[in-house]
Amino acid sequence: MASPRRALRHSDRGEVVAAVATRLIARLVEFQEAGHAPQLALSGDPVSHSVLKAVLSRSPGSRLQPARLGLWWTDDAFLPTQSRERHSQRALSLLGGLHLDPALIHPVPSSDAYADPEAAAQAYAAELGSTRLDICLLELGQLGQVAGIFPGQRPADDPVVGVTGAPDGPADRVSLGLATINDSREVWVLACGHSVAGLVAASFAGAPSLPGARVSGRERTWWFLDQPAASLLPFHSCEL
Repeated sequence: MASPRRALRHSDRGEVVAAVATRLIARLVEFQEAGHAPQLALSGDPVSHSVLKAVLSRSPGSRLQPARLGLWWTDDAFLPTQSRERHSQRALSLLGGLHLDPALIHPVPSSDAYADPEAAAQAYAAELGSTRLDICLLELGQLGQVAGIFPGQRPADDPVVGVTGAPDGPADRVSLGLATINDSREVWVLACGHSVAGLVAASFAGAPSLPGARVSGRERTWWFLDQPAASLLPFHSCEL
């Protein structure tokens, strides 16, 4: 069953980054101290990348156990493994100091191993199997996309989808589909800036064409917004 959206409003992008990083470490520690190795799906978008930097700086001295953390990606470019345009390549370069367990790291398959995005999507779906993500970290893009799912593209209800002809960034991608995103225990959506304010408001209003209106976690759905991104939401719908 889908959980209701909660909008958490912060003054600016820096405050969003700090709040998400602090809350993310705390939630991962809660999962681990309950005896569970949490499964986290990362976004490679700009605010999310800043969150990873903040997590890296805050993790020393915390109770986070990086070697007991499973990493997945919400989407990635269908390019060679070592391409700097791949989200996984940038994230792992950044997080190398955390001493992650390589067996628990699951990058999206690349063009080195598969002929096309659809074949890579099928392989990632097989690797995911029955795994349920504990936290799926998404970012609302300026064209209304979340993960690699854009408005107006073919339905993305499969567990993992191959994307071709994306209107922004690398044209060919592999993305988690809505079936996997919405099966996550918690979905966290990041949105910052005036340019996405209308998309945020339309997503909260349930606009059927927007992927953001269709994502929700089974237990929690949190939208982390800066003041500009939240500016078109009714004030009573946001939490400080």
